[in-house]
Amino acid sequence: MKRSLVATLVLLSALLAATAASAGTIRAYIADFAVSPADTANLKPTLQRLLATRIAGDGLVTVDSAAEADVIVSGSYVTLGKMFSLDVIAKNASGKQVAAAFEQGESVDALIPAMGKLSAKIKGDILSQVKALAAAPPPTAAQVAPSAEIIRKPASAEIVKAPTAEIVRNETMPGWYSQRITGVMSGIATWGTKDVVVADNNGIHVYRPGAKLDLVTEAALPDRMKILGVDAMGPEASGRVLIFVTIIDRETVASRIYALQNDTLKIVAEEIPYMFRSLSPYGGPKKVYAQQMGRSEDFYGDVYEASIVDGGVKLANPIKMPRYANIFNFNMFRDKSGKSYLTAFSESGYLLVYSDAGEEIWRSSDKLGGSETYFQKKDADERTTGTPFRTRFIDQRIVVTDKGDVIVPQNSGFFVLGNLRSYSKYSIVSFAWNGSSLEESWRTKQSQNYLADWAYNPAAKELTLLEVAQKGTFGGKGGSVVRVLGVE
Repeated sequence: MKRSLVATLVLLSALLAATAASAGTIRAYIADFAVSPADTANLKPTLQRLLATRIAGDGLVTVDSAAEADVIVSGSYVTLGKMFSLDVIAKNASGKQVAAAFEQGESVDALIPAMGKLSAKIKGDILSQVKALAAAPPPTAAQVAPSAEIIRKPASAEIVKAPTAEIVRNETMPGWYSQRITGVMSGIATWGTKDVVVADNNGIHVYRPGAKLDLVTEAALPDRMKILGVDAMGPEASGRVLIFVTIIDRETVASRIYALQNDTLKIVAEEIPYMFRSLSPYGGPKKVYAQQMGRSEDFYGDVYEASIVDGGVKLANPIKMPRYANIFNFNMFRDKSGKSYLTAFSESGYLLVYSDAGEEIWRSSDKLGGSETYFQKKDADERTTGTPFRTRFIDQRIVVTDKGDVIVPQNSGFFVLGNLRSYSKYSIVSFAWNGSSLEESWRTKQSQNYLADWAYNPAAKELTLLEVAQKGTFGGKGGSVVRVLGVE
């Protein structure tokens, strides 16, 4: 038995204004699907991807975050016996429902055809409504247009980059590669020696390069914990290296600090309510920073310099974060006159530059960074987003050199849409500030792997890159490699 119901889409007059400005293009964010009973077949990302790929085109595009969207589309998949029901609703930016539709089927074999019909209904109604609005006469002087509920951010694609042929570095030496490491690694840290510490879902692992990477020591974590980042400072005069592991335990930050000495890991502190990141602001000495996670905010308050005192964390010298900036995605640089700027990634992956007053003064035209590492928290705004959890991705590191250059990675390829991310290639890109914008100066040859994390050694002018060579799919554990590449 099959029924269908299509609700008429009522797009407010703001959509007409947006349509005129963007030649009929509507931006839609596809939220996570709710699956009932429990999602045992990993249906959530599959359904999200199916809807996204079928709804896009002919004047409708999908975007990576709800903040950028004119319409937020969410759906549910419910099975009752052998029957299933697909239900989809669309809301505008203020949370008002503007469309709804559903399809049913008698077996999982009918799922893909049902999704095709469902997306066609919504897409067709949107396009026909837009055409009708575009053809309507403008309001007369006696008519007052309602205030816009959908606010479109100004486009910022005015940066003209140098031709690729002028800036790509084709290294004569491909750098040093480790052997394949079993597992999908997510984080890496260095501390000036050749040793590295890498993180995965199981814990942290210290390796020492020789003819190959040799495992020195490791520390496991409980299954309920997830590592969001790993950083290292040292070695101290005693030879001790401090390893800062940012951990989320369910929905609570419960980080740890380890001391590595004589090839042994010992816990210095645990259950720390701070997220950590090490960086070299203005290209100067390396420091470790900390930030809290709030109950309703993913990143709460200022970022502080952190130090270890009597087994605890001492915070000092707060840095106020402008919009989008957080502990994981910021750095600071100065121009030739000594003026200070802060740079960070937006939620959608654009590189931003802020003045010392916190005003955004530049935004890249291309998306940069890109990470598959994330955490989830319960979403108090489920009514608007259509999903009980929000997903927050951990941004890539931004490096500033002693010359003031800004170096960032650029993951791309395969599939990237909202909460569905699977990168397949990357480059490292260097920018120089010309007084008004960041201008690309060079980039590395593209690698056919996903870059999970990376580090920069200013003394050796080397990049240490953690590549995922094979994703952990179809029951396999996947594989990673460590690569060392000279950049100057």
